Amino acid sequence: MMRKHALITPTLIALLWFAQGAASAAGEDAKDVLSGQQIEQALQPQITRGFVPRGLTRRGTADAAQSVSLNIPFEHDSSSLQAGASAQLVQLQLALNSASLSKDRFVVAGHTDAKGSAAYNKQLSLRRALAVKRFLVTQGIEPKRLETVGYGSERLLEPGRPEDPRNRRVEIRDLGPS
Repeated sequence: MMRKHALITPTLIALLWFAQGAASAAGEDAKDVLSGQQIEQALQPQITRGFVPRGLTRRGTADAAQSVSLNIPFEHDSSSLQAGASAQLVQLQLALNSASLSKDRFVVAGHTDAKGSAAYNKQLSLRRALAVKRFLVTQGIEPKRLETVGYGSERLLEPGRPEDPRNRRVEIRDLGPS
């Protein structure tokens, strides 16, 4: 029994060391990475209990889509993913492959802050959305399930603070079953 425990301990220590090192090297806290379950819950349609709309329904409207904004770090002024981006992207991949979302299509929308020209920001945000799509496709997500769009600084998360880093993000929107 002692020998079995001794074999497990170095393995666990190595895994913990690797996980801690990867997070430290990326400069990100675990709180910044949403889990696959959190992403899945954010992308699932909200169910209202006890309410029957009596003939009123919303179908296929952009407002009805569920979305989640993710902090995916990129190199400065680039569409190259930083090393720490994989932690969040792996969680996204797990969510998209979950039983409740595995049949759905999604929009991967890139956003920037308001630094730089509008045209440049739009192109940069599209390249970043494409980088996220490429990563997800290499992880087994069907390319036809993912559409990409770049909004640049058109849809700021913090409109009162246009240069706030939180405006630089990737948003995932659920389009429903394919």
